[in-house]
Amino acid sequence: MSKIPARAWRRAWWIVPGVITALIIGFAVSIPIVNDSVARDVEMRLLDLPLPAGAERIDSMSQAGRIVGNGNGMQYFGALLIRSEDSADELQRFYTDHQEAIELAITVTPAQELQDFHGAHGFLGRVGEQGTFVVQAEGHAPGGVFENADLRGH
Repeated sequence: MSKIPARAWRRAWWIVPGVITALIIGFAVSIPIVNDSVARDVEMRLLDLPLPAGAERIDSMSQAGRIVGNGNGMQYFGALLIRSEDSADELQRFYTDHQEAIELAITVTPAQELQDFHGAHGFLGRVGEQGTFVVQAEGHAPGGVFENADLRGH
């Protein structure tokens, strides 16, 4: 057997900690990226649904974080802002009939009644105008590590 030179040991001494550090940093950076991706998927599922007759889509958004309520844990929101002549109840019935297609529960809220979204950006963060509605759904965590390790959920 050949003897490993001292120079190779010195290089290995720096390479191993460097690789371990890169793995730890890479994992930490990937957590918010994966969580944002889950929220974007919820938004995309909502966008794939048909609009009610006469409704107009104004905007859409997604956000991962602690948006509603207190405590720890992530929420994965997708939302549409639509304008419609229909009532919130009529829109809720329409989307309830379509929610099986995306495998998520859908909630319709008049945009003027938005109050509970304390960490939200975009149209969820402000009160909307008369005749506009927020169609929202919440996704599920890809795993406990992603839900608990993202600081936005605390």
